[in-house]
Amino acid sequence: MDRYSPYDKTVFLIFCTAYILQKAMVNVRRANFKSFWDKYSDKPDTNSMMLNHSAEELESSDRADILASLPLLHNKDVVDIGAGIGRFTTVLAETARWVLSTDFIDSFIKKNQERNAHLGNINYQVGDAVGLKMESNSVDLVFTNWLMMYLSDEETVEFIFNCMRWLRSHGIVHLRESCSEPSTGRSKAKSMHDTANANPTHYRFSSLYINLLRAIRYRDVDNKLWRFNVQWSCSVPTYIKRSNNWRQVHWLAEKVPAEDGAKGTSFNELVELIKNTWQNEQEAWDAKLDDEKYVWTDKVFSSALTSLPSNSTFFLYTPRTVSPYCHINAHTLAETFNANVWNTEIIPEYYRTSLTKSNNLKDQRVRFGWNQSLTDSVTYWQQKDALFDVFVATEFLSTVDDETIRQLPNVMSDGAKFITLEPVDEVNEAEMKQRIQELGYTLKSFTDVTDQCIEAQEQYFKDHEQLRDEKVIRKNWVLLELTH
Repeated sequence: MDRYSPYDKTVFLIFCTAYILQKAMVNVRRANFKSFWDKYSDKPDTNSMMLNHSAEELESSDRADILASLPLLHNKDVVDIGAGIGRFTTVLAETARWVLSTDFIDSFIKKNQERNAHLGNINYQVGDAVGLKMESNSVDLVFTNWLMMYLSDEETVEFIFNCMRWLRSHGIVHLRESCSEPSTGRSKAKSMHDTANANPTHYRFSSLYINLLRAIRYRDVDNKLWRFNVQWSCSVPTYIKRSNNWRQVHWLAEKVPAEDGAKGTSFNELVELIKNTWQNEQEAWDAKLDDEKYVWTDKVFSSALTSLPSNSTFFLYTPRTVSPYCHINAHTLAETFNANVWNTEIIPEYYRTSLTKSNNLKDQRVRFGWNQSLTDSVTYWQQKDALFDVFVATEFLSTVDDETIRQLPNVMSDGAKFITLEPVDEVNEAEMKQRIQELGYTLKSFTDVTDQCIEAQEQYFKDHEQLRDEKVIRKNWVLLELTH
């Protein structure tokens, strides 16, 4: 007697058909990408790797930017995925213990082997990144440079799970992608993309990669749960200098034990997030912030900023926890003081809109980075031995822990000025002064700017049609100038 009803058989057939169709679609997509790159397989050179007729003009500085961001690789094992002709493989192998260099175009790997024949610590493999097989906990660095934009959303999630599995504890993954547009930006003259055929590349929002890296929770065979600590996200400097393109973005993330009480994330859950949820959320913020005419804090900061030095370096911190619209106009500061400005954002979606504004205004003095906290940003700049002349912030004292506030002067020059706009429950200068002294600072000025902030917000929302329904933050506001 048949154990299964006609209904069960129908459901099973539908499931099988859907699975076969999905696999077929994946195979077609991978074939399209293979065909896309096969067009360049007979000329395995730098221009082909970067799909840029002018690649030789920026290749060495671009490579230096990326390599300078990596941790020390002495006695480390590395996999270079999508390695192409090996323009990164060479330097990775010169310092690492062992490197596996992979690509899915045979002629690229052959060129890679030729240029690195003098190095004996490299293994080569021809194959698709999605199908790459490696032992768990076998490498200390997973290195990619322009890879996930050639993967579907499903393949991207699968690849990030694989990175987590391949990495040893505290191993690092480096990712670099063209976000929102090609590396050549809007220049058709430089691009090697074939205009006669569709470009299958997926230029995702930068925020999607940050969100994916932060969301994944991976359970290994020993039932241990792991996550990524995303150390930073920033634009590749060479592409700003040479191409006015802030949307060449890279990330560094470390495999660490997951937080207590965390639960594993499923493949389907992450695919839905990257394909729909995060995409829709970013588009909603783009609609609100991409056409921002000015920043409402401009008028509030103007009086405190008049005495700042020209030709200096500014460090901006804008957590935007009290309001998405409470931030600082980095471009105005750069223009007013002829200053080089670094702005730390901590919300991935606002970071993406800041990159869009930079791409439109093209002021190379302005750079934006994403960090999970000001603590991470200070660590980033300490590692680079950087010093800034002016620190300007919103919500500095109300969102940052005391230890980080005390550490901030480590990335500030002697005599640096600290200016912050703070929302407070009560305007109490004596209480604020005492706290600031306990943190090792001196309060130089204290100004109640509550009325000015409320009026500025009201006018800002009137001037931005898309924000007419937003609410003014009717808190008390104080503007502080500090020294250390």
